[in-house]
Amino acid sequence: MSGNGPWGPVRPRMSRQRTQLIYLVGFMGSGKTTTGRRLADELHWPFVDLDQTIEAGQGLSIRQIFEQLGEPLFRELEHAALTEASKSEPGVIALGGGTFVQPANMDFIRERGGTTVWLDCPFEELLRRSEGIETRPLFRDAASFRHLLEQRIPFYRLAHFRVSSGSQAPQQVVEQILRLDLF
Repeated sequence: MSGNGPWGPVRPRMSRQRTQLIYLVGFMGSGKTTTGRRLADELHWPFVDLDQTIEAGQGLSIRQIFEQLGEPLFRELEHAALTEASKSEPGVIALGGGTFVQPANMDFIRERGGTTVWLDCPFEELLRRSEGIETRPLFRDAASFRHLLEQRIPFYRLAHFRVSSGSQAPQQVVEQILRLDLF
């Protein structure tokens, strides 16, 4: 069923039944980890933070992986972690900021049949949340931050749902997600 939701066109559902996997999509600082943990608790489902999974597997921070091994290898590790995390359901998976931008990952998620929820947050709030964090490999300055966000927004818009995560408390964001027609 398609139509217009509060944020624009709603993507048609796949004909087969959706899996019980919720993928949280969004830019760095949008609240994917915080929201994901709370959402998983509410649903009594496991939670996976893809970046934390990669860091644990490599024994390096995401920034160190980017610096020492390069972004192409990081993207391979990210796809492998996504594939592994998606094997068990139900589950809530917080994707890295660039995960949904990679065609192989987007295709995998679509084929897997999970539901994607974009945590949309205004630039100023994203910047405020991300400025002091040293582990963000692609955060350099406000101008490059804005440019990267603008590059990724068209991909984030492809998510099944869009939820505002800027001015609301994490629990309010979770409540918005729980009111969606997820399955």
